[in-house]
Amino acid sequence: MKVIIIGGGAAGLSAATRLRRLNENVEIVIFEKSDELGTATCGLTYYLSGEVTRAELSGPTPEFMKQRYNIDVRLNSEIDTVDRENKTVTILNRPPEYYDKLIITVGGLQLRPDIEGVLGDNIFTINDLASIERIKDYIQDMSPARALIVGGGAVGIEAAEALNLLKIEVSIVEASSHVLPMLDYDMAATLHNHLREKGINLYLNQKVISFGETKATLSNGRTLDYDMAIVATGVSPEIKIPVMADLKVGKRGGLIVNKFMQTSDKDIYAAGDVIEIPSQVCNEKMRLPQAGLAVKEARIAAEHISGLKSEFEGALGATACKVCKYTAAAVGCNEKTLIENNIAYHKFNMYDYSHASYFPGAELMLFKLLFAPDGRLLGAQGIGRDGIDKRIDILSAYMSRNSKVSALTAAEICYAPPYSSGKDAINNLGSMAESLNDGQVKFAFFDEIDWSNQTGETMLIDVRSPEQFKDGHLPNAINIPLEAIRKNLDSIPHEKKVILYCNFGYGAYNAACILANRGFDNIYMLSGSMHLYEEITEDQNHSAADKNFGEIVK
Repeated sequence: MKVIIIGGGAAGLSAATRLRRLNENVEIVIFEKSDELGTATCGLTYYLSGEVTRAELSGPTPEFMKQRYNIDVRLNSEIDTVDRENKTVTILNRPPEYYDKLIITVGGLQLRPDIEGVLGDNIFTINDLASIERIKDYIQDMSPARALIVGGGAVGIEAAEALNLLKIEVSIVEASSHVLPMLDYDMAATLHNHLREKGINLYLNQKVISFGETKATLSNGRTLDYDMAIVATGVSPEIKIPVMADLKVGKRGGLIVNKFMQTSDKDIYAAGDVIEIPSQVCNEKMRLPQAGLAVKEARIAAEHISGLKSEFEGALGATACKVCKYTAAAVGCNEKTLIENNIAYHKFNMYDYSHASYFPGAELMLFKLLFAPDGRLLGAQGIGRDGIDKRIDILSAYMSRNSKVSALTAAEICYAPPYSSGKDAINNLGSMAESLNDGQVKFAFFDEIDWSNQTGETMLIDVRSPEQFKDGHLPNAINIPLEAIRKNLDSIPHEKKVILYCNFGYGAYNAACILANRGFDNIYMLSGSMHLYEEITEDQNHSAADKNFGEIVK
């Protein structure tokens, strides 16, 4: 049997090596159109900043693949035609090659959007090592002082940090209301503030509509001075080969595959950024350009070709991004996706510490949990300086088992003061979700409250100490400290909505439990309490400083 693999990235190499381990006799040929094999493309921005070297990102050589695996790798070999009827592929000016099975792992590309002037010599994309070398050469030769990043996704954020580390003034222009689309706005607000603290300017709800030689024009008419720009508006599937082979493509532009990674042609498989895969949460097809998934998909294809019954069960979309000193991570669906798919959900924001608060180095973490009325986990988001990836990984593992929030309450987490707390954040997320589902607590959310014009229909109670209240409190709040709640029950009305808050939510939760046990059914906790309120209002104040012209307050 002869298997041809088109594409020498993570998916292509994984499919090839898995095939070899399963079958010593199969003939395996990899065609890669560039001169790069197995480049760790997820690390390209860290090569730009100088945090890693080119050698550390470079993959194996064709000679190594031949000696170690007896796999034939042919670089600089772009497929010119795919003949499904005769089961052949052709490289330009070379004879056709027959295949028994074909695996397409061509990945995706950062394309330049249709913007006037986008082909300028000082405007770049990030695709491979060669693209980073062009950026590095430009920086070395031209010493740019100002850089513009178009797109606030993971690559855009990482590129902005890289240039910031190189002492270049950076501005990010993002078309939506917030950076990192896997998050909801209430979570991203903290990141916006952190990016500004690092000297990175944000222009949200804006698009670049034209590039001049030294100025870019935004959709609101504002112009930004720039010396160089990086376009990072998202990766699109490389569709030349799917179109050439007349294979079925989905509504998101990726190849349609079944649970064995077979395309609409049973002898042609696909894996990686070029395909669409089902979400385990909402059963919607989605595109998830991510190396970890690409490797898993490629393994399934190789095993099915080898006669094994492995199946791909879909993905949860677990992802993380380094945002300067913060980590942002998410798994499952955010609110936007749940609403688009008409999935009912509950939600709340919660702060907790990365490990025992008394042990040095404990960092505050912010979480958002999304779950169905029956308790099934639907999604989670986390932001913090430490401990976030660990908790989102744990939540991902529970979600993959279709678990409910009660499983989080009972979860056994590795404990020692430097690593966790006696009741870990995972346990606290579970118990808070159970309390919400049981009706013991209810939440009010920042965007549901008219902070500028509160009516007499709502009472806002600050349960912190009088000293903390005096130092600063939310608009129109009254102060009833937690310790005084039981003595002031007559001051708390039953006929109007009562919202409790403290700094991070712990005191408000205790107060809510007291009042629920005393017969109050109109008590709500402010989700994320005062700290999240302050993060959101700080971000909104920056963004609204000059709404008509996108003015950024530094």
